[in-house]
Amino acid sequence: MHGNLVNLVELAHVVDLLDRFAGRLIVDRALKSAGLDRTMLDGMTGFIPYASEAVVIDSVARAIGDRHLGARIGQAYEYSAYGAYAHFVLGAPDLATAFDRGRRALLFTHPGSAITLRETETHLVVGRDSKGLSVVGHHHLDEGALFVIGHVARHFLGSDWTPDWVEVPETNARELAVLEDLLGTTIRAGALVPGIAIRLTDLAARNPGPPQPERTMSLGELGLLMDIAPAQTMEDAVVQMLTITSASGQTDERSIARLLAIGPRSLQRALKDEGTTFRQVRARVVCDRARSLLSETDMSLTEIGNLLGYSDPRSFRRAFKESTGHAPSAFRKAAQTG
Repeated sequence: MHGNLVNLVELAHVVDLLDRFAGRLIVDRALKSAGLDRTMLDGMTGFIPYASEAVVIDSVARAIGDRHLGARIGQAYEYSAYGAYAHFVLGAPDLATAFDRGRRALLFTHPGSAITLRETETHLVVGRDSKGLSVVGHHHLDEGALFVIGHVARHFLGSDWTPDWVEVPETNARELAVLEDLLGTTIRAGALVPGIAIRLTDLAARNPGPPQPERTMSLGELGLLMDIAPAQTMEDAVVQMLTITSASGQTDERSIARLLAIGPRSLQRALKDEGTTFRQVRARVVCDRARSLLSETDMSLTEIGNLLGYSDPRSFRRAFKESTGHAPSAFRKAAQTG
């Protein structure tokens, strides 16, 4: 599965921040414009296309007339919102190790993107590259990334630290002046990726509050703590999208393709190449979800069927029996007595 994705953990926090800047109604309309809604963020784990986050932020920015909304979100972003990932990065013994950890673990928050490290004679320029992502609102993500990277540096270097300079792809002088004021440092325009310059001598800065030895973790443990694995195939991606959208009922092929930022035919071809179809994948996801609801809740069969997209209870019972060989009521009885 190739593409630029973002963990729902980040999107949920971004939506909370957007509510502060613009209000709930405007944000709801922005989510809808990207084929999303709040039910997808409520306790869900998984990924959505990075492009969808860009569309949401850009829609809000246009509604309130803020060209640099992404930068303001980055300023207000609480790095701790990343949970286990933040603990893994900020638990490093020094700043250099923290950036290395962030680079290696980025697949848990932004599959398809990469932390870039470019060394000059005096500085290390740390950036985030999302190759091939050219979408509406991408500049908001570029500007926000600068502040998020800066949060890591400030943990080691102090809250008053600022980079010696910042690099951005932007070249508009008027826009650069506003961004320079927000960042509080010099901007170098026309870069390939957004990045911040950190003195090489600062990389040895020790962690002012390292975790206790028993609270350290490995990269493998981080994946388990985040309770998620990045999608490696198109089938994996479809399963994740179906799981995320189950609460909203947007589980048809066209809606899932839109969330994956591809066309329905491209989705069909990709799944065919992997030896499956959308219908087969959806049937398996629905069946797995039905098993959980039957064994772990007291919802009626009609309620479960409606939740899974079956308006007719008989259709749900028939589909479940075809997939499992058991009627839903018989499965529930066996699960409760087993």
